[in-house]
Amino acid sequence: MSGFLTISGIFFSYCKIISSILRILSTGGKYKAFSTCGSHLSVVCLFYGTGIGVYLGSAVSQSPRKEAVALVMYTVVSPMLNPFIYGLRNRDIKSSLRRIHSKSV
Repeated sequence: MSGFLTISGIFFSYCKIISSILRILSTGGKYKAFSTCGSHLSVVCLFYGTGIGVYLGSAVSQSPRKEAVALVMYTVVSPMLNPFIYGLRNRDIKSSLRRIHSKSV
């Protein structure tokens, strides 16, 4: 029951955020707001999506290998990606990634 309340609270929050962004009149403002929220939303989806997948998967089968992969995704990958995804908004990081990509290609 508490899981449902948590997920419904998160869903309600994002609905309010999206409705607020859609009320912004300028296209540039909408783009900036969605790009800021997009990185956060990707981390939230990865975190909660893995948790839901583990919960639903455990009801279907008891595979230790799948549980180990999900555990690593849930505890290591999501927190590790968090600074990188939020850093993509930073212009310095974007320009550095472009330089590295242009040197490798």
